[in-house]
This record gives sequence, C-alpha cells and structure tokens, in this order.
Amino acid sequence: MANSNANQPGDGRPSRAEALDVLFNPRSIAVVGASRTKGKLGQAVLALLKKNGYGGKIIPVNPSGGEIEGLQAVRSLDEIEGAVDVVVLATPVGIALDALEACKALDVKMVVGVTSGFSEAGDDGHENEARLRRIMHDAPFYLIGPNCEGVVKPSADLQLTFSPMFDGLRPGPVAMISQSGALAGLMALRLGERGVGINAIVSSGNETDLTAADLLDYLGNDPETRVVLCYVEELREGRRFVEAARRLTDAGKHVVAVKGGRSRAGSRAVQSHTGAMAGDDRVISAIFRETGVIRARESVAAVDAVTALAAGRKPAGKRVGIISVTGGLGVEMTDLAESAGFEVPVLAETTQTALSQYVPFYGSVTNPVDLTGVVLANPTYVGRCLEAVAADPGVDIAIAIVTFVPDQLFIEALAEAYEKTDKPVLIIWTGSARSDASDEAFRERAVPVYDSPARAASGLAALMAMQGEVA
Repeated sequence: MANSNANQPGDGRPSRAEALDVLFNPRSIAVVGASRTKGKLGQAVLALLKKNGYGGKIIPVNPSGGEIEGLQAVRSLDEIEGAVDVVVLATPVGIALDALEACKALDVKMVVGVTSGFSEAGDDGHENEARLRRIMHDAPFYLIGPNCEGVVKPSADLQLTFSPMFDGLRPGPVAMISQSGALAGLMALRLGERGVGINAIVSSGNETDLTAADLLDYLGNDPETRVVLCYVEELREGRRFVEAARRLTDAGKHVVAVKGGRSRAGSRAVQSHTGAMAGDDRVISAIFRETGVIRARESVAAVDAVTALAAGRKPAGKRVGIISVTGGLGVEMTDLAESAGFEVPVLAETTQTALSQYVPFYGSVTNPVDLTGVVLANPTYVGRCLEAVAADPGVDIAIAIVTFVPDQLFIEALAEAYEKTDKPVLIIWTGSARSDASDEAFRERAVPVYDSPARAASGLAALMAMQGEVA
C-alpha cells in the first residue's frame, strides 16, 4: 500500500531529509512513558540513552512527575517549554495516541512509536490504526513506527531504543533498516562481533508514515554509508524503493535485503507482526535483480554478505586463491566457490616456489594450498603464505582457513597480511579456541571472518555482485 502520509508541497512538514537530520542528531528527546520500574519500556529507553552517553537534553514524561533516572520529569508534554526534537512513545496504545495528538500543538520534528497495538493486532488494532492515520494526516512531524524498537546512531552516542542488543556498536559504513527490531538487534550484534561498524539503525516497525523507501533514500545518500542492510516484510512504496536502490547501486554502493514472508505461512506471520501484506515473492526477486539489490535468504546470510561488502574491497575478477591448514576444509571451500561461479586456478610457478619455503613436501602449493598442521608451530608462516597467494596476479580474492589457533602471533600474522593487499581477503576460523583478545586484531581492521566455508560462500556471492553479476 502506498504511504498516504508522504511529504507533499504545502503540507506543513519539513522535508524528510531535514526531519531525519534531526532524528539522528537530536538536541532534545522527550520520553512519554518514562518509568521508575525496571523492565518497563520507558525505563529501558531512559537508561540506555544515559548509559550510551547521549549528550542532549532528556525529558522524562510521567503523570506523577518527580525525578526519574536522575532527571526531572514533567507530567505531560504540554509542560515542556520550547521545541522538542524527538518524542518517544513508550506507553499503552491509548495513552500513546493521546500523546501523539498533543504533539501536533508542539514544536516537534520526529516521533518514534515504540508502542504496539495497531495494524499488526488485527481486528483489535483496527480502530487504533484508523485513529493513528487520522492524526498523521495533517501532522507537522514525521513518525517512525509504530510497533518498532527505535533508532541507533553510534557516532552521535544515540541509542534511542529499549533493546540492549545495540550496546557497544562502533561507527562505520553499514546502515540498517529493519521492520523487525529483534532481527535488527541480532544482525547488529553479529556485525559488531566482527568489527563491522554501523552508521545508523532504524527499526521501522509498521511504517505507517516513514517507510523503508524513505529511509533507504536518506541513509544511502549519507557519504558515511557504504552498504545498506534491509529487512522488509512489505515494500509499502515499491516504486520509490526501487528508484532509491538503483541510485545507490549506480553510485557504487550496495543494498543487501532480506524479505520476510516468502512462504505461505510466513506471509500469514508478517501480518500479525507488522500488519504487512507480503506480496508476490517472485516479483520481489525480479525487482531486486533489476536494481542490483543483493537478496539474502535469511538474516545470517545477510550478515555474511554485509561483512564482505563493508570492507570496501572490490575484486577485479572471479579467481579465488585458498590456503588452509587442513585439506578437507580447503576442498570444501573450493567446491563451494566453483559452485557459485568462481574459479580456483592453479597458482603461478613463482607463487608455488614462494609457498614451498613454508609448506612441507606432503602438503600442496597448487590451489587450494594445503599448509598442513606444521604451520601451527610457526605462527608467521601462515601470514607469509597468505601474502604470497594474494600477490599472485592470477588471484582476485584470497581465502585463509584456520582451525585451532595456539598462538596470538598466528592471528596477528594473518591480520598483517590482510593489510598488505588491497584485494578482498576472507578468513575462515573454525576453531573454538577464540577470545576477545585474539579476535581484536581482526575486529580493529574489520577483517571479514567466518566460522565455516558455507558462511564464507555468502560473502563470496556478495563480492560477485559487486562486479555487477547476479550471485
């Protein structure tokens, strides 16, 4: 369904871009439903804003007034003097709608609706949805949600959400738009574990007002964004989404999308989640192909694709060089690469000669390179072998496979080899002997790391898409 509240000339609202500028760098935030009771959404929103260092003014709104989380509360929105950049609604639905109505008389730029109980609630939410749309018809502000988890902007120390899954994210090149807050949290957490930085996250919820198309257009135009990761259950403004996606891919940026509701049962489920109509999955796939959107079948594959793309290294071709400390994993990665349309060519004679200094006679230096377990006793060997393979003129993408790592120097050697080339490099680390200390050498460089060849294959597929091919 088209967005009936799209910004039109003369409707009294600022442009979407102006309002979203305010959303991601607000000077003041009012939290309607602020609470002293741990576990309530309003209390969690306040606590996370403070914990993550937000530097603007925070105004708790609670009928009892007093002090909440060390901040002076007001009893209602109309007690606030002056402009409020962002209002968060974290109350039961009836109270939230009353507060949304009150915002129309105030100088408010954006409202974030955490509250549920609208179109996703079926017949019970029909009346609430109808009232929401009446309010938004002539509202002078924009709405994110409702039924969402909020907004995160690490570079602005903004964690405007009730979910702790977004804690500790570092700034970086990935923007995320997700109708599911929980999936946004899962994907952000997994990307953060790999050192992939986040520019912004918007949990868009029901998208009654601002849609994924609006957010894709805005976040994709941000010079800090290299990749946009989307989870959508319905393309509410399909034409505008397509236009925005095409502009991004034409500009050399990337869009990775997970589309929920592919199956018949999944289509039923999304209606009770965000009130969305899932649409024809074949049509969605065709649209994504035409616009260069990389479609991931599920959230794990999406994270794997984004991990490879976020490094910003574009391969010159489809030739893959593989080194592995175990022959079996090297063979598996070779099969997966060739099945996905990549080549695993025999390495140049000069490369094989260089590798022979470190690989015993019972290993292999052709491709895939079987380092054997002997390198585990010589931590620098694996780095030198990765350097040699990446330097081969017949290799466009290098992959290193390791299992148990007995020495931190082993990881540092791989990380240093990664820095010595501008070709894409994927690390597959299957062993369980991992720690924050050992991972940090990879995280601080945002090295693409995977725990299996199958997951690395999703990264490879995304790299193929960088070349304008359909994976």
